[in-house]
Amino acid sequence: MYARDLAHLLHEILAGASSFDETLTRFERLRGYSLLPRGRENASKRLTNVEVANAILGFVPTSPGRAGHASLILGGLCAVGGGRASFEGTTTLHETLAAILASDRGCQSLVGMTFSIERDYGDEEYHARAVFEEAGGRKIVSYVSHMATTLLAEGAEERYDHDKMRAVSGRQLTLGQSFFVRVQSELAVSRHLDLPLKTDWQEYESEEEKNAFHKRMGARHNSRFLNLAVDTHAIWPREPTRMKFDGHQFVLFPRTNENSHSISIDLTAERLSAGEARTLLNRFLSLLAWCDDQHAVLGFGWSGNPVPVPVPLPRRGFSTTPQWLFSRTLPADQELRQRLAYYREGLNAREAGLVTFAVLSFFKVFEVRAKPKRGRPNPTTEWIREAFPLVESTLRPETIREFHKDRQEIEIENYISHNCRVATAHASAKVPSDADSSPEIQRLYSAAEVIHALARHFLRSHYRLSDIYYTDECPD
Repeated sequence: MYARDLAHLLHEILAGASSFDETLTRFERLRGYSLLPRGRENASKRLTNVEVANAILGFVPTSPGRAGHASLILGGLCAVGGGRASFEGTTTLHETLAAILASDRGCQSLVGMTFSIERDYGDEEYHARAVFEEAGGRKIVSYVSHMATTLLAEGAEERYDHDKMRAVSGRQLTLGQSFFVRVQSELAVSRHLDLPLKTDWQEYESEEEKNAFHKRMGARHNSRFLNLAVDTHAIWPREPTRMKFDGHQFVLFPRTNENSHSISIDLTAERLSAGEARTLLNRFLSLLAWCDDQHAVLGFGWSGNPVPVPVPLPRRGFSTTPQWLFSRTLPADQELRQRLAYYREGLNAREAGLVTFAVLSFFKVFEVRAKPKRGRPNPTTEWIREAFPLVESTLRPETIREFHKDRQEIEIENYISHNCRVATAHASAKVPSDADSSPEIQRLYSAAEVIHALARHFLRSHYRLSDIYYTDECPD
């Protein structure tokens, strides 16, 4: 089946009342991520089952412009429990979809599949869940990020909650057996007839213009771009601009109604790892901030695009309620008020991407202000040592794993007090901290999550401070 024919088929089944132009936009974005054959010269290339799977996943997001990004992430999700727990030994979602489409038996064994984009106050998590008929019973396979390594081990599916939703909200697309039977049947007929391609080529005209633009921006046949958002009020070019800094080329994209300021750098051409590239871009932003005396924060992004692309504006989460029940009283304890201010300061710093300030602010929440008695251990480090086991279970497994990996053999209380707080608060020779260095930033992000949990535990346990909107009394 050709891409054009598949676009018509999926539009008929999945697009509802949407215009066909939106479906063409989805396919254009998929080609931009190299998930479908690119260029007029490849329009007559028949699609593989994996490419058909990529196109299906491009219909999961409601916005056509996010089709390529969503398909890339969803397709790379891995089966909980690994290949042995999945369908026919497949490990990733696009491999599973391709295996289902490969035969009548694959389609008939599938009961249904659900794809989810869950949102939790600005962050997005991608998940999928499939149900198969197997050996007279039903088997559930869940798909999660490849970074959730503990869930990819053999046997993890037995203790995983396949039905639990872990975010505040989310949108889902559920496809039943009949959908896959229809697509598989159309694929089989198309491949059997092997008819020549019929198209007016109009859909490739804008793509060819973009290819010329991407070539001017430095895209090559083997490019792999890292695309990162930037939050800044410093002077920025009005048009997409390719520039050179410290011997490396990268592209600056301006802010628009849909996109943030962003930077794209070709990791392959510049021979840099993602961490090295982030450090380089931080160095550039530090000089830019100095010259313009304005803030410049390197934000979120992803890598893998064959061309440089702007980063969409983040969708900030918010919460409203029809019944406002806030009836708290101002704490009488002046020290508690100060610690609450530090806590909010830490949240603000975390939101702004200023992880060093988040570490310091959250640490000040539980820092004991009395000087230690002579010959006695520091009371703050003693409290951390006693409190850490109580908060460890509340943190994400990957956070704990990275935290212990970073601290190596250093005691937890000393690592937090010296290697995190002192390193970010002082220009220390013993524990230096480079705020532009990507590995250092990643280390502090893991530490900040732990210190944030300790700060919250301190306010709850030491002051019995309630986090309920309508009562000052802390529940037992």
